[in-house]
Amino acid sequence: MLETKVKPTLRERRFQRTRQELVDAVLAAVGEYGIEGVTIDRVAEHAGLSRGTIYAHYPAGRDELLRAAYAALGHDVAARTRARVLEAGSWQARLVAHASVMYELARVERIGYFFNVSGPALIPEGEERGIGSSASVALMRETLVAAREEGTLAADVPPDSIAILLVGAVREAAAAVASGACDASEAEEGFARLVEGLAAGVR
Repeated sequence: MLETKVKPTLRERRFQRTRQELVDAVLAAVGEYGIEGVTIDRVAEHAGLSRGTIYAHYPAGRDELLRAAYAALGHDVAARTRARVLEAGSWQARLVAHASVMYELARVERIGYFFNVSGPALIPEGEERGIGSSASVALMRETLVAAREEGTLAADVPPDSIAILLVGAVREAAAAVASGACDASEAEEGFARLVEGLAAGVR
């Protein structure tokens, strides 16, 4: 028997739309003022909603809004990475796609810093953490396993640990790009060279 999806009610759709508007308003405020300048009043102004509406959706206020905005960025990064990976040809290009998406975001003034530096410090744990990274680890692992099976990657390369190490390298460099300590193009080129090194053991 086929399961039928229950269509959301008008009230539920409005509720979700308002929450999305609030997340968009938080990101707009972060982009304009930086994380330190995000206040409930500024979010209300950007969203065109009252403080009461904000607290009705996010009772914990500013911190809960920032968590929601951080999670939204994580989901967006994961979706854009999947799309970029699907467009890539070789397994090396599929791995580099992860870095290119991250460094593009890292270059966005204030938003990149929020996602890569201040956000992780503000949100040390919780379900909002690691959305993009977890998706990248899984996708990279798939790519590495497929490359081993087709013989373009050495059979003794451990896909699980290599995927974790590569994502760690991407995140570390993204934080440096967002902080202005590293050039995004150089970071991407450096990551591509790391990836090329993985194929060196293939005879």
